[in-house]
Amino acid sequence: MDLNLITHWKPQPGRVVEWKVTDASARAAAQAPIDPALPTTMQERHLRRARLAASNGETQSPWIGIAFDFPGRLDMAAMTRTLERYVLRHDTLHSWFSFADPAADPTDTANPIRRHVVPAESIDLTAVEGDVLDTPEQVRDHVAARFANDTSALGWPAFVFGAVEHYATDSPDAEASFTLFHAIDHAHTDMQSMILMFAETRMIYQAELDGVEPELPDPGSYVEYSRREREKAATLTMASPQVHGWIGHLTRNGGSFPSFPLDLGADDAPKPAIGSRFDLADAQECELFGAACKANGANFIGGVFAALAITEHELVGRERYMALSPVTTRNDPQFYWSQGWFINLIPVGFELGGATTFAGLAQRAQEAYHSGKSLSEVSVQQVIDTVLAASGPGTLSQHTTLTPPPIVSYIDGRRLPDTENYSSSRATGIVGGKATQIASIWINRVLEGTWMAISHPDTQEAHRSVAAYAGRLSTIMKTVAREGDYTISHFAPAASGSLSPKGAR
Repeated sequence: MDLNLITHWKPQPGRVVEWKVTDASARAAAQAPIDPALPTTMQERHLRRARLAASNGETQSPWIGIAFDFPGRLDMAAMTRTLERYVLRHDTLHSWFSFADPAADPTDTANPIRRHVVPAESIDLTAVEGDVLDTPEQVRDHVAARFANDTSALGWPAFVFGAVEHYATDSPDAEASFTLFHAIDHAHTDMQSMILMFAETRMIYQAELDGVEPELPDPGSYVEYSRREREKAATLTMASPQVHGWIGHLTRNGGSFPSFPLDLGADDAPKPAIGSRFDLADAQECELFGAACKANGANFIGGVFAALAITEHELVGRERYMALSPVTTRNDPQFYWSQGWFINLIPVGFELGGATTFAGLAQRAQEAYHSGKSLSEVSVQQVIDTVLAASGPGTLSQHTTLTPPPIVSYIDGRRLPDTENYSSSRATGIVGGKATQIASIWINRVLEGTWMAISHPDTQEAHRSVAAYAGRLSTIMKTVAREGDYTISHFAPAASGSLSPKGAR
C-alpha cells in the first residue's frame, strides 16, 4: 500500500458519488446523549489541538484517508448497504466530542471533553450522485475539500465516503472500475485501521454482490478500549516503573524529543508540508538484509533502527540515537479488527559508542526497541501528566504545548489482511498536509520491498536533506544485504555543501 500526502495523490477522473448521513441521522446526532467513557489520552490531546487551531484560524489536516479501486461498475445499492454495515459495526464511528465550555481555553485541562454517542438505530446513509470531474486535479481538489471540511471529531459524522466512477469519462484507459475514497478524523483511526477498512469493505461488498451474508470477525469496541486505557492511566504514580522508564529516556536525550538531524529550512517559522518517497531496498535485498539481522541477534525492525542510527552518525556525528516510534496497542485479540486510534509512541534510544559495524550494533538496536515496547502501555503524555500532578497545585496549567513530536514509524504491511491485493487495487493511504517545522518518517515493508515516506517542510533545504538521509539509509541497507555487514564511517557529511547538521549530539 502506498502512502501519499493529498497533494501527491493522482486519482482517475470520472463521476463522483458520495454517501452522506440522512437529515434524520444528523438530527439524532445533535441530540446524542453524553457517554461517560472519556476520550483516550491521545484523543484528548488531538481534540484540544484541533479546537485550538480552529480558534486561532490555523490550517490543520487532522484526518487520515484511503482510496482503492474495485473492478466492474458501481452497484450503488450494494455499496450503500456495505458502508452502513461497516459504520454500524464500529462504535467509535458513532461518537463525536464537545467541550464542557466551548468558549474556554481548549488547552485548559479543567475544561473537560465529553463523548456523545449517536444511537445505532438512528444511523442511515444515502447515496448522492455528483458531477463528472474531467481531470485528476479536479477529483483531488474535490476530495481534499471534503476531507478537510467534513471530518472533525468535534461534530458528526467525522467520516467521508465517496466513489469515482471511471467509466463516466471518455478516457481510453477508463475501464469499468471505480475508486472508493474514505477519510475520518484521526481521533477515530490510525493507518492500520485504514488497512482493516480496506479489507473489511471489500469482504462486505463482495458478499452483497453475491447475495450472501458476509463472514466477518468480531469488531470489538473502541469505546471499551478507551475506558480501559483511562483506568490504567489513573493508576500511574511516580513510583510506577513505566514512569521511571520514560523519564530515563527523556533525561538521556537532554529532556527533549528527538529531531531530524539535518537542516529543514524552517527554523524561523512553519512552512507548508510536502511528502517525499524513497525506495530503500527491493524484495530480495530485504530478505538478505533480514537474514543478516537474524545472524546478528536482531529482527528486521532492529536492523532498520541500527541503520537509522548509523545514518545519523555518519551525516551529523550523533553518538546516541533516539526516536519516538508508533506501535500498536491492539494487544487484546478482541480489538484486532476494531476501528480506532490504537497507537502509542515508544522511545527507541541507544548509544553507538564502541560499535564499528552494523553487525556490532544490530542487537543493541533490537534490545532498545524491545525495551521501548515495555513502555507501550503508557504514553509519554501520561507520564508528563503524572509528573506534573506530583509537582503540586497549579503546575498542570503550565503545560500547554500540544505540538506533536516527529516520529519514526515502521510497518510490515505483509502481515496485514488482504496485502496481496494492495497493488492491483491501487490502495493508497492519504494524509493531509499543513505547515510544519518537523520531519516525520514512515518506513514500510511490503511484498515488493521496503520504502520510506517523509513528511517535511517544502523548502529547498529540506528536499536536499531528506534525499541525503534516505540515500545514506538505502546505501547502508543494500550494503548489508550484499555483503552481510557494513563498516561504520566517521562523521562524513553528505556531498552537498548546503547540508548542515542540526541538533547533533
